[in-house]
Amino acid sequence: MRDFLQGAVTKAITTVAGSAAAAQASVAGLVERVTGDGPLVTPVDLDLDLRDPEFIREQLPLWWLMATLYFRADVDGFEHVPDGPVLFVGNHSGGTMTPDTLVFMLAHNTEFTVDRPLYALGHQMLTNLPVLGAFAMKLGVLPAGIESAFQAFARGGSVLVYPGGDVEVFRTWKNRHQIDFDGRKGFLRLAYDAGVPIVPVVADGGHDTFMVLNDGRRLAKILKFDKLGRVKSVPVVLSLPWGINIGDWFGHIPFPAKIRIRMLEPVDLNARYPDGLDQDDAYEFVTSHMQAGLAGLAAERVLPPLR
Repeated sequence: MRDFLQGAVTKAITTVAGSAAAAQASVAGLVERVTGDGPLVTPVDLDLDLRDPEFIREQLPLWWLMATLYFRADVDGFEHVPDGPVLFVGNHSGGTMTPDTLVFMLAHNTEFTVDRPLYALGHQMLTNLPVLGAFAMKLGVLPAGIESAFQAFARGGSVLVYPGGDVEVFRTWKNRHQIDFDGRKGFLRLAYDAGVPIVPVVADGGHDTFMVLNDGRRLAKILKFDKLGRVKSVPVVLSLPWGINIGDWFGHIPFPAKIRIRMLEPVDLNARYPDGLDQDDAYEFVTSHMQAGLAGLAAERVLPPLR
């Protein structure tokens, strides 16, 4: 099993790593964690300097052009973003490729320039990946955690977080217009303790770039992935070029659906709860606010997923 898995993963990323030998070496540690000889998720040294502003600045024009042509990206609401650090809280779509995340980060860097840093908190399975993990961190992706966010705020940066994580990013296609944070409220305490406003970000179209047939939450529990690596979903998806597959492990080619993203009015939890944070009430308020915003955004779509 170990040899089969290592061979499969090596073949999948050979083209990214540049050669079979480089891929073989880079995935050895990952396979060891997956096959049970070590924890699936291991600590990652936190280094905010891995974000490379010059790299982002050089690549930004081409990437933004590609995003506007391929996904016909439409991003609005920047007038709602206050000065200083903010916590962007978004709904998560698109499986492992998360095209709406890329579009939002490109739009933010275009609007505010790369000199106003934006960091995105990602699952450690992403930041631990060979080659791709290093690439993501150059763009500003940090391993998800309170320490990551507080360090970003301390540097004057803003943070993008997706509370729904893999539960939301692999929700079924029929539920694509539903906010699903799975009851996770840590982002509220983070914003409250850091004293930063929340800017809700709703996105539509990412879940039209592939199709989730089954969210795979039960399968994740059966395989104990929820214990090994905090993986809550092992979905059954329909995507290019694989057709029907399980897990979306090797990514996919996103269908060129139109992506719309909108920032809503900011929420100041410290002003709203001056006597102490009521997480249940705040959770209901923020998610209801976002659900209404997402419903309005989805209503603008004339002919899904192309318009």
